[in-house]
Amino acid sequence: MEITCQACSTKLTIPDEKVPQNAVFKVTCPKCQEKIQVSTKAEGAEAPTEAASAPAAPPPAPSPSVQDAATTESSMDQDFSEDMAPAEAAAEDDFVEDQKLALICFDQPKLQAAVKTALEGLGYTVHIPTKGEDAIQRLRQNKYDVVLLHEAYGGSVENNLVLQTLQPMAMPLRRHMCVGLVGKSFRTLDNMMAFVKSVSFVVAERELPKIKAITRQAVSGNDQFYRVFREALRDAGKT
Repeated sequence: MEITCQACSTKLTIPDEKVPQNAVFKVTCPKCQEKIQVSTKAEGAEAPTEAASAPAAPPPAPSPSVQDAATTESSMDQDFSEDMAPAEAAAEDDFVEDQKLALICFDQPKLQAAVKTALEGLGYTVHIPTKGEDAIQRLRQNKYDVVLLHEAYGGSVENNLVLQTLQPMAMPLRRHMCVGLVGKSFRTLDNMMAFVKSVSFVVAERELPKIKAITRQAVSGNDQFYRVFREALRDAGKT
């Protein structure tokens, strides 16, 4: 059974064998924690009428799986978080307030694994998209603190859809995100190259073993750069 969270538009899938039949129940969205009400009752269904003189037959005993689900609606707030998954992507970690999110876009599995480990060591919850289109969808749905991508993600520099989406992004969105671009010909933390590529910082591919320290330094510098601007917006009541 597929359902869509009205709060965050995440598509979720519940195994059919876990869905209560002819009942109304609630599901907690694993992403935004919104309560989703689901009904499996047939529309317009009416109870069959019995002859006035005929005694009512006792209802058949429900099977254990149905009996567990056939509770009152007020108490039927079931947790299917372990069984639900987005229809087009693997389920992410459950939402945690004030968590720091990072998105990494690498085609090379070894580089991907190394960067993921480094960012997790900095306290980020790391999301790994399956392809460029998936990454763009995630950027639209989540607020990422850090995005790290290879310049040739998607096959080549020319086909890097994620970079092409980030470069013209409006500043009200970009200033909350620290974007790092990895390339073979870059000089790490070259500010001029970062400006040319419209990213926050650049990293030489050969120096990825140091990506943890490089990202920490880049994020700190990015925060200092925008701190005064953010404070001015806050004082003006625009944040």
